[in-house]
Amino acid sequence: MKTLKLSLILICYIFTSCSYLKNVKLLTDGEITRENYVQTIPFEWRKELIVVKARLNTDTTEREFIFDTGAFNSKVESKLATSLGLEVVTDKTNSTAQGISQKIEVVRVDSLQLGETTVYNIGAGKLTYAPTSASPCIAASGIIGANLIKLAHWKINYEKQLLYFSDTPFEVEEGSYVLPFDRPVLSGTPEIDLEIEGKKVENILFDVGYNGGLILPLSIANHFESNQSKIILDQSTSGIYGTNTDSLLVKNLEVNVGGAKAKIPVEFSALNKALLGNEFLKHFTIIINYDKKEIYLQKQQEIRIAPPSSFSVAIQNDSLWVVSRTMPELTLQLGESLLAVNGKKPTDLFTSYCDYVMNIGRLFEQDTLKVQKMYGTVLNISIK
Repeated sequence: MKTLKLSLILICYIFTSCSYLKNVKLLTDGEITRENYVQTIPFEWRKELIVVKARLNTDTTEREFIFDTGAFNSKVESKLATSLGLEVVTDKTNSTAQGISQKIEVVRVDSLQLGETTVYNIGAGKLTYAPTSASPCIAASGIIGANLIKLAHWKINYEKQLLYFSDTPFEVEEGSYVLPFDRPVLSGTPEIDLEIEGKKVENILFDVGYNGGLILPLSIANHFESNQSKIILDQSTSGIYGTNTDSLLVKNLEVNVGGAKAKIPVEFSALNKALLGNEFLKHFTIIINYDKKEIYLQKQQEIRIAPPSSFSVAIQNDSLWVVSRTMPELTLQLGESLLAVNGKKPTDLFTSYCDYVMNIGRLFEQDTLKVQKMYGTVLNISIK
């Protein structure tokens, strides 16, 4: 029995090691063979996320992907990966900022073309979106992740909606803010430090795949005092594997990002997220230099970030809404069903889940929502 047990342990260890080594090989095999180039590609700005077009292997159709420095691995939607015959090489466990993990297959993409530039031998997770994921509504084909992004230097011009990449670093304007970063050996996800109210906070993901501002772990919130704060109960933030329940404490605080200072609402999350996203970064032109491991912020406009909404709803079915964001002082519970919002059912406003994701702003064009509970009670909810 002891011999059998040891053999099983050894087999498990070997298979685990093989999977790890295959993932390492995929992460290190990626390359851009083009030299002395500067590639410019336009991007779509959807829900404050960067969406780019790319061709995979011999596919003649340009597919849409979210450009995401916060994603360790790139991703290809499962049915697309299968239809293109992408080879499954191994598997791995993948986690999102919503605190949800899944085991996924990893495929090899022989070539991925961005503009006139081709990236070879890129690993990508084979992605099956959750039904409550907003990601396929924004870019159905997947994610361009940091295992590809690390192969070049990048410039993001949010105002012109242009993305540049090159094999040589981009010129930096005088007066730009400088933000050193660390990155894992096998990927290019940048982790930065910044100051909040003069106190250093470390290991924050520089994440252009996050459409929020600054979110930090709830465990450090008590280090910062603010005259303006509120508690939000949330299940409205969606990743590739759907939503998760979170508790947020929001404080207005002075933030220093590489020398760029602003007083903004900082969210502290019970899911222990630590992300700096596009709601802050869109005020700058961004340059990422992977040789020096420095990010440069060229300010384009004054930094203004609106406080997060205190209340929101999602679609439960064609006839009912469900509370997806609320506050303790409201008489509405997270996950509670609602008959109507402003006298409307979901089908009165939206033709599909993706229509809801892309156009939820239709609900919040007024300062107050009239919410009808299941037993007919009507509440007026201020959303400002």
